[in-house]
Amino acid sequence: MGQEPSNLRYAALLQACQDTIMILDGEAVVTIHAGSSRWAGQELEGRRLSEILPVDLAEQFLSQLRQLTQGGKVAAFQFQLRPEHCPELRPLGLTEPHWYSARVTLTQEGETLVLMQDITERKRLSRKLSTQAQRDPLTGAYNRRALMPVLDMSVAQALRYDGSSSVILLEVDQLKAINEQHGWDAGDQVLQHSVATLHRLKRTSDFLVRYSDSQLAMVLGETNHEQALLAAERIRDAIAELELPFATGDIRWTVSIGVGSALNPEDDGTQVLKRAYENMLVAIHSGRNRVEGEAL
Repeated sequence: MGQEPSNLRYAALLQACQDTIMILDGEAVVTIHAGSSRWAGQELEGRRLSEILPVDLAEQFLSQLRQLTQGGKVAAFQFQLRPEHCPELRPLGLTEPHWYSARVTLTQEGETLVLMQDITERKRLSRKLSTQAQRDPLTGAYNRRALMPVLDMSVAQALRYDGSSSVILLEVDQLKAINEQHGWDAGDQVLQHSVATLHRLKRTSDFLVRYSDSQLAMVLGETNHEQALLAAERIRDAIAELELPFATGDIRWTVSIGVGSALNPEDDGTQVLKRAYENMLVAIHSGRNRVEGEAL
């Protein structure tokens, strides 16, 4: 009689559990509890892992099992199931990619217990928060902290493969005066229109950043110094043509642009950005609304 209540409690616990649970005997699935995973049906019982999962993922499970049998601790790892990689699971309900966190342990009977928690929503939220953390809320461009990893990688790749990489750094001329004359909302709109113009002109691979209150930067991979100067002139021309209707009067503005490129074997992103910054200062002090790109 004592065994029956125990079995009932066990069944109730399984019913409430949202995790997917597999019990393996060697490589074969003995029992499976679907939890929140529609694809994990009883049809899989008796099948080998290598028949259900992609070969590399099945081997990852078995590798964890081997470590456990050699005295290792409870193993945990994350993996993704994609319909195109799991043809056996697609007709059972795996219709879109899912991320799982898996824990593998041994039971007293010598079988392997696998607990799989669906962490797809957690992954999506993490990616969303990561993207938001790297974006400027006003313009939607990437923020300053996102610049250097991309620029360093672009420069390193250019030097490694005898390619090219450049960066443009631009100052919105007299933005402080625009704010004082027309209000902060006007300055915000000037920045937003400037970013929209750069988005229209840039290539898909170019990386646009709001570098400071009045400055924007753009990483141009696979772009040599002369090409970057031409791109900067196109940007300067396009922004000089913009006009923003405003209650206190129509606003026109210009930008001063500095260009820096990877020129020497010892260059890194910091050095290339320094060249662009110094050239931008030359443009500002030479009368604004111009492009400077001396190979400093």
